[in-house]
Amino acid sequence: MFTGRKLALTLAFTVLIALATGVSCKGFFVQPTLTSLTINPTTPNVQVDTTLALQAFGVYSDGTSAYLTSNVSWSSSDPTVAAITGNCATAACGAATLSGVAVGTATITAGSQSVTSTATATTYITVSSLTIAPTTQSLATLDGTTADPFVVTAVTASGSIDISNVAVLTAYQNGAASAGILCSYNTSNPTGATGGPGIYCTGDDSEATGTYQLIATYTGTTLTATATLNVQ
Repeated sequence: MFTGRKLALTLAFTVLIALATGVSCKGFFVQPTLTSLTINPTTPNVQVDTTLALQAFGVYSDGTSAYLTSNVSWSSSDPTVAAITGNCATAACGAATLSGVAVGTATITAGSQSVTSTATATTYITVSSLTIAPTTQSLATLDGTTADPFVVTAVTASGSIDISNVAVLTAYQNGAASAGILCSYNTSNPTGATGGPGIYCTGDDSEATGTYQLIATYTGTTLTATATLNVQ
């Protein structure tokens, strides 16, 4: 009788130990949380009327990392340029589809577990040639701004399109890129003077006087267009 009672107590004690161990282990192995998120590709380029797959790559609190396959929310700052389409447009998912709608740029945002990441998407078109106008301008002072904008035009199968807002214009002197002349797109003359939308070039007072070659480039093609900038 005593032996049976001892056995019952031993079994009960064993069960309690097992339960305690289970609770302890459950509390010890904490589910890792998401600490950072990266959109892949980091600088997505998509041709107009085509699509590109986007993936979210996550790093967790325990040091592990992986591509997320669910529970990611996606959005575009300008769906008229680059839009999130498919299932990810209306619900959280894993990989998203980015559709090129019109030439331009848009900020893509991915979020999961209160962690977000952004990437700048560029939508482009296939061009047969690039042109720039005017082909010559001057800077009257080393810290001046061009009086008129440079306008970069892409010639395509369906006609010519002004791509000044997405083209890159870089100044070179003697074959080396200049860090003292910045050319950027503005909707009007940044000095407040008369001037419409286009690319304005401004000196920072560190460049040398002389002749500079301006080279216009565009995403998705190796074609270029050139102009001359005289710094006085």
